[in-house]
Amino acid sequence: MKESQTRRFCSCIKKVRKYIKPRRGTKESAATAICVKSVLQTRGRTLRKFHCKTRKGKKAYVATQDLIKK
Repeated sequence: MKESQTRRFCSCIKKVRKYIKPRRGTKESAATAICVKSVLQTRGRTLRKFHCKTRKGKKAYVATQDLIKK
């Protein structure tokens, strides 16, 4: 995925996580679902796997695939 979309997706998760109030322990998955819907699915993509934290020598990445339409 393009780096700008990766940055947009990861920043969306950080912002949404602050304001969402689901059950304990589900903040990350709820924020991920909201951001997939708003950032990726509006462009016809869906999430396969992602990693937003940067490590030594490794960048954040988001792997996507085409949205399957029935």
